[in-house]
Amino acid sequence: MKSDIIKKCTVAVLGLGAMGVFAHSGESQKVASAPVEKSLSFCEALARGPVLYEDKDSFVRKFKLMMTGQYQFGTVSPSGRNRYKHDSGGHNSEWRRAYLGFEAVLGDGSWRLVNQNNVGDLEARNTLQDGQWIDNHTQWSIYELYLEKKINGFGKLKLGKVTPHYTSEYSQSSSVIKTVERSAICNELVPLSNWAIEANYQEDKDTLHTFGVYLNANGVNLRDEIQFNSDDNVFAMIGSKWKIDSSIWDEQHWGMEYVHNFANWRGRSVEADSNYQGPGAQDIISVGWDAKVGNLGLMANFLAGMGIQGKEGAKNVWGGVFQATYRVCDHVELVSQQACAFGKNSVKLYSRYVPSVTSYPSWVDSMYSVYFGANWYLCPESINTVKLMTGVEYITSRAKSGNAYDGWNFYGALRFKF
Repeated sequence: MKSDIIKKCTVAVLGLGAMGVFAHSGESQKVASAPVEKSLSFCEALARGPVLYEDKDSFVRKFKLMMTGQYQFGTVSPSGRNRYKHDSGGHNSEWRRAYLGFEAVLGDGSWRLVNQNNVGDLEARNTLQDGQWIDNHTQWSIYELYLEKKINGFGKLKLGKVTPHYTSEYSQSSSVIKTVERSAICNELVPLSNWAIEANYQEDKDTLHTFGVYLNANGVNLRDEIQFNSDDNVFAMIGSKWKIDSSIWDEQHWGMEYVHNFANWRGRSVEADSNYQGPGAQDIISVGWDAKVGNLGLMANFLAGMGIQGKEGAKNVWGGVFQATYRVCDHVELVSQQACAFGKNSVKLYSRYVPSVTSYPSWVDSMYSVYFGANWYLCPESINTVKLMTGVEYITSRAKSGNAYDGWNFYGALRFKF
């Protein structure tokens, strides 16, 4: 009964938000005289989102709903002998992400309160439990909840539950990334959103420095935020990004981040009573480069993790990611990505696919992957508002046992954000 009520409330809120979007797109048409500002197109209204309130003379200057939805599926096709888990069929589908929240601009406009919540009671990926392939559902939880302050001559301060941005891929939100999933080595080393204090210092228009201290734990649903075990401790991050002028590229950036984890899970399994949600290693280094010229975009990222957290006997992992994108036309972009990772029993295949539906080991000594995909954009002027993503990935891995995954993964995803 409670689940049905929550579902109905969710649908109602989403419906009101959509009504707000379309109502604004036609708002200026109600004015008989010449409008002060032009009416918004369909795509502009979607990108703007459902603004429920706006008054620059009040304490709450602007209040808008934010909605993110990402539904996707993946199919795994091993080379050679079939090793699918019982009844999995080698495939999985789910609401990969579904967020519902708000953004409020406060005071003189330099304050911002942002909230995004994981929507519960939606289809999650299936898992094998006690020999049975069972259906799962998402849970309501806080994804982000933070207060942000812009400071003239400095930058921004954030306090609350935020997503730490390090590595080239994780510095982009899930609505912006060009592949259906980030690379395996990126997913191994990055944490989920965490309660933190974070400072972004804008030295000049071309240089940004980031500093942050984050808890290594959070709750799994609204009833147990914040869950924190003293053994989980905290982690700290420092990073910089520079825009570099070039005669070759229209624009290019270099970035570097260092993360130190004060937790003590180095080379051993995380205890059952821990809600550890921190980085995948005790020390992490990321060096990234990205550039763009015309319709071509390139990204390269070197990553190293020393002292793997949460795996018995694991030590260090290192590897890299190279990605190229090309905008074929307004509505279509092609994507290619290569990734590799090395480390004796310290390389973790991304758990959402191969380890989820097959019995191949999830921890290996090395892996290499190549991804080809195409992204289809409904709105060329705001490509991340609504898009269809398709991709195929070949993965080969090696383990001391000689029994490691080698095969193809096929992906599809529908994503929207406004």
